[in-house]
Amino acid sequence: MLREFEKKVANEYNSRFLRYGTQPKSSLWFSESRQILRFDVIINCITRTSMPLHFKINDIGCGYGGFLKRLQSNFGNDRFSYAGFDLAKSPVDYCKQKYAGSGVEFYCGSTPLEIADYSVMSGTFNYAPDLTVREWKDYLFGSLNSIWNLTRHSMIFNLMISEEEKITSQRISYIRKDTITNFCNKNFGVTYEHFSSKLPREITFCVRKR
Repeated sequence: MLREFEKKVANEYNSRFLRYGTQPKSSLWFSESRQILRFDVIINCITRTSMPLHFKINDIGCGYGGFLKRLQSNFGNDRFSYAGFDLAKSPVDYCKQKYAGSGVEFYCGSTPLEIADYSVMSGTFNYAPDLTVREWKDYLFGSLNSIWNLTRHSMIFNLMISEEEKITSQRISYIRKDTITNFCNKNFGVTYEHFSSKLPREITFCVRKR
C-alpha cells in the first residue's frame, strides 16, 4: 500500500514539475513568498542551535532545490554540505545538473543514506493521495522514526495543523498540533514549535537530540 502511495506522490510531482518547472506550484505551494518564509523559519531553527563550524543537512522532499538555494543565500558553501532526496525523478535530475558541485548531492528516495547534523522536511508530508488519516499518520510517524535515526542534532519539519485531523478533497493532510508534540517528545527529543502569523494553518517543529 505504501509503495503504491509513494509511486502516486512521485508521479504527481513529476507531472507538476514537467508542467510548471521551478515554480512553487510544482511542489503544491501557493506562492514563492510563502515558500521562502517557510525556508527562513527552518533556517532560523538551525541558527538558534549550537551549530558546528561545518554542518551537514539532509533535505527530504527537496523538490527542485528551493531550500538549497535559500541556504546558499544565508551561508557560504564552505559552511555546509547538503544531500537532497525526493521521490520524483524529474526534479532530482534537474537539481543534479543545476547544483552540481562539491558538497552537494541529490538522490531519488525518501530516506537519507547517511547521518546528518540536521534533517529538514518542508511540505514533505502534506500530500496524501488515497490514504486514510490513520494510514497517513502511520506513514508520517514511520518516516520520522527512520529519519530521526539518521539525525545527529535536530530534525525540522512543517505540517498543516487543524483541530480536526483530516485529509481534504485536494488530498492535503492536517493533524492536531498536540498529536505531533506528544509523539516527538515521547519518542525522540525536546520538541519546539515555531509559528508564523503569515502561515496561520501550519507549524514548524524542531526536535532536538537530548
